[in-house]
Amino acid sequence: MIKINIEDSENLRLKGCDLYTDLLLTPWEAALGAKVCITSIEDETKIYIPQGIQSGERIKIPKKGYQDGNGQKGDLIAQIKIVIPKQLTKQEKAIFEKLNEISDFNPRVKI
Repeated sequence: MIKINIEDSENLRLKGCDLYTDLLLTPWEAALGAKVCITSIEDETKIYIPQGIQSGERIKIPKKGYQDGNGQKGDLIAQIKIVIPKQLTKQEKAIFEKLNEISDFNPRVKI
């Protein structure tokens, strides 16, 4: 009997037959929704990100995980991480400042 250990890559982690990855989004992609490409072990798949998705939420892409010896295929699970630019252009800063002025949204207030 041979036992094979599969090592996680920089972008993919294996749990059972399911693969886990982080999906990095811009704030505007998360707020507006977007179509983005995500890489699995076999190929690149275009998925739809729903409007208003939050950091920490997960999107499951069926049958894009690891295939075991019996032919069963797991899922690819993408955990959302919203990333803010470290450096803003003048125009980006102005847009964020305008949004801050006009928006009533406050994530610290319970609805």
